[in-house]
Amino acid sequence: MKIIKYIGMLVFILSLLIMSSCGQQETSQKILQTTTNSFKAEVNGKSYKAIHVSGFISPVSKTLLLTGAMGTGEDIQLFLPKDITAGTYDFSTIQGKYQENEEKSGFAVRGNVIIIAHDTTNTSIKGSFYFTTKPLLEGHPSFDITEGNFDITY
Repeated sequence: MKIIKYIGMLVFILSLLIMSSCGQQETSQKILQTTTNSFKAEVNGKSYKAIHVSGFISPVSKTLLLTGAMGTGEDIQLFLPKDITAGTYDFSTIQGKYQENEEKSGFAVRGNVIIIAHDTTNTSIKGSFYFTTKPLLEGHPSFDITEGNFDITY
């Protein structure tokens, strides 16, 4: 009887190990896919090619957050509905943000995001954008974000 329990326990542990390695393989494949992500724009006429590009669905707000960051505190973010479809959207229905540093940043007040394709099954999204920000602090500059485009697997 003890042998049967040990064999049963061994089978259970082996099946857990196999399942966890499959999950790690899927995660590894997902990480490999995300290395091709791109997020580019021009900020006040200066080229901006993000070094760190990511996308994820916030579990709290159920919003798709796309980020292109430089690794220095400078970033561009787009906040989109998680089920957004192909089309053109203005910043009355979605949100965008540019941050030059901890002091200088602003949210989009006018502009557009054009979703070219969004595959919610394979979690990939591609589009373009432009916007002008309103400074968060009085006396700080606004920013013109133009020629933006992204291609992200999240």
